[in-house]
Amino acid sequence: MIMRLAAAGFALVAFLLPLLTARPRALVLTGLVGLLLAAIGVVTLWRWPATAAACVLLVDYAAALWLVAGPPSAVGATIFGLALLGLLQSMELGRTTRRATVDATLVRSQLLGWAGFGAGIAAGVMLLATAARGVASTIPLTVAPFLAAAGALGVLATVATMLRRSHEA
Repeated sequence: MIMRLAAAGFALVAFLLPLLTARPRALVLTGLVGLLLAAIGVVTLWRWPATAAACVLLVDYAAALWLVAGPPSAVGATIFGLALLGLLQSMELGRTTRRATVDATLVRSQLLGWAGFGAGIAAGVMLLATAARGVASTIPLTVAPFLAAAGALGVLATVATMLRRSHEA
């Protein structure tokens, strides 16, 4: 029950953040679809509605950033990413402990793990943002798109390698 409440809370944060970023009514509709899918996932503890909710809420946040047409906030993006991660992780933990007895030590351990992970991510974001400011001034504007493409290619190659290794194991 506690993990269901946590998943619902994370879904609510992921729903509200795009609305605070940009205020058009179209975002309310797509956000409500994501929230409805998250509610279905919370009630049934099925994976597919929670995953679909995360995808819809991610598209909703991307649309909000596109409509604002300004630079994204590193704090907002970090909070949104952690909310999606928390939604999916708490749904999975709730699903796997569906009929098990969950005591306070497990809940405390999970909350401390989430807090530590969130603090580590926040520290990493601050460190990388500071480093990016220093590096950005030295990169010529014409080279920046190629570096971004190389970074995206590196991320895709890393994900592909991780997937291949997970299927081999």
